[in-house]
Formats: sequence, structure tokens, C-alpha cells
Amino acid sequence: MSQISFENIAVTAMATTVGGNIIDLEDEKERFGFDDDSFSRLQRSIGLKTRYIADEDVCTSDLCVQSAEDIFTNTDIKKEEIEALLFVTQSPDFKAPSTAIIMQDRLGLPKSCGAFDINLGCSGFIYGLFTAYSYVNSGMKKVLLCVGDVNSYFSGERDKIFTPLMGDAGSAIVIEKKDAPKSFFSLYSDGSGYKHLIIPAGGARTPTTHETLVAKLREDGGIRRDEDLFMDGKEVFNFAIKTVPPLIKEVVESAGLQNDEIDYFVLHQANPYILKTIASRLKVAPQKVPMETGKIYGNQNAASIPGTINGFLNEEFSAKKLTIAVAGFGIGLSWGGAVIQTDNIYAPRTLIYKKEA
Repeated sequence: MSQISFENIAVTAMATTVGGNIIDLEDEKERFGFDDDSFSRLQRSIGLKTRYIADEDVCTSDLCVQSAEDIFTNTDIKKEEIEALLFVTQSPDFKAPSTAIIMQDRLGLPKSCGAFDINLGCSGFIYGLFTAYSYVNSGMKKVLLCVGDVNSYFSGERDKIFTPLMGDAGSAIVIEKKDAPKSFFSLYSDGSGYKHLIIPAGGARTPTTHETLVAKLREDGGIRRDEDLFMDGKEVFNFAIKTVPPLIKEVVESAGLQNDEIDYFVLHQANPYILKTIASRLKVAPQKVPMETGKIYGNQNAASIPGTINGFLNEEFSAKKLTIAVAGFGIGLSWGGAVIQTDNIYAPRTLIYKKEA
């Protein structure tokens, strides 16, 4: 994709809500069948410690609605000013209708607000942000972008390959027209690798049957159903370290900047090992690449970039003008990056989900 730039559009608010249950990986050793050696290797190589997951009756939309309500309550952004609601997720409330339309009503947004879902995972924040910027560029004043997943919805209960990595989170971001420097985006996709991250059954191609709902021991040692997500970790790692460094180099250069002029490189929080490898290849100081999200909250999928900002950088984003490079990469396969500037945005510390009374 050719580089796309936008002028006088900016992110002005960002909030993230995580599931209310804190799970310590140490407590899951027996459930996933880890022996002491394999568990120690997992902790050393990936750095996992805890993750936050939602109750079974909590959906991604619930997390995002709480994040959005926090923004409307604590800023001067008015609900009637929102002209579009975009919801990026792989765990919608229903197969149909679009969850974004239900969220429009729950949030009390005007009926003149356009609303639709975007089915993407780890690259979803970048794709959603690009779409929101495009809508504002076309004439809208304010767009509400909601991103995230209840990853436990499609994680095998005993799948030691995928499930221990994942956390549940939903973010809300407001994008609006205002005086701001140019922002730069690049998006990519390669469907030839779609089988490396996939839920094999449950869609029109392979419909649900009794057999697809039975958990089985797989060749990689994971126990999962055909309707749980499968991840080929080696292929995903190779994909990430091959595509992300040149992507970031591309968007930084298109912005006319050098790496030392970027305050933070906020990347999808796949795991610390991938992030350290990317930082090394970019020759970027580790302190400029936050890496703690997966260790504390788990992999938050589409919400991991805003989740990292709210979880670990919220004070700086609330008080400073920052130039950041962001990049998401994963399912599809898909990847995208951007260079944007934020200026004293509303960015509260990560919220814990509380059920509505």
C-alpha cells in the first residue's frame, strides 16, 4: 500500500477496560499440563506472569462501552457529536447484527451515527484508526473507535499453546478534526498465510457440527476444539520479525523523521521476545518500546496498543505532546503502521470492568 497521510486530525481521548479476573499463570500449571522445566522456559522466554480475563457472560462490547462511558463522563466530548462508531473485534455479541449498531443504542449516540464492525485482530487498531481518520478526512467531526476482544471466547480451556498468552480488553478512542500535524499510515495484507492464525470451524466454509465442538489433543500438544483459535507460533514469529521492522522504518521515513525523533514505538504486545527482537533490528533503545502489557494483562489483541498506553504510559500521554510510531500485526496475515502525534490527550489508567447494576 502506498503511504497515506492525513492533516488536522488527531486522537483526543483513549480509555481501556480489562476483564475483572486476575489469573496467575503459576495457578494454571496443572490445568495446562506444564511440568516445572517447560513452565520455567515459558516464563523465561515469553515473560508471562498474570492475565486479566472477563466473566463468561461479559462480551467485548461491555468492556468497550465502559471505556467509552468513561470518556464521555470525564471529558467535554459529547455523545451527540459522534458521527460514526467503528467496532474492531473478532468476538462480536452475535454473528448478526453488527455489534456496533447495538453499542450505538447502549451508549445513547445519535441515530444519525453510522455504525459497523470490522473483523480483525492484532492489526485491528491500526486498520480501525486508519478508517476513523478517513471518515474524519471525508467531513465528519468526531468518530468513536472501539477495539478489543474477549480472547477467552475462542481460547481452548486446556490449550497450553495459545490460551496462557491471552487477556481480555476493550478500548475506546475518539478521533476528531482539530489543528494537528500530519499523520502517516501504511497497511498490508498477505492472505497466503491465513492458516497460521485461524479458527478452522464455525463459519460458512466449515459449519458447526458436533465434531467441531469436541476438544482434542493436537500435534502441537494443545487441547482445543476446531472452533478455538489455532496459532502456529513459529510462523507467526517469523512473520512478525520479517515484516514489522521494515514497516516501521517505512512510516517513520514517510513522516520525514529519524528513530531518535520518535518518543515511543508502541507495538502490538504479542510477547516480549518478539518485541525485543523488533527493537533490536530497528536499533531502538528498549525504553522506547513498552513491553510489559503481555506480562501483566495478557495479549489484548486489537486493544493491545491503546491498552499499553493506558496501562503504562498514561501519565505522559495526559501531560505531554508526543510523537509515536504504532504498529499492529497478526491474523490474516495483516500488518499496518502509523506515525501520529498526540497532545495532552485524555488517557486514564487502565480500568477494571464493573458490571452494570
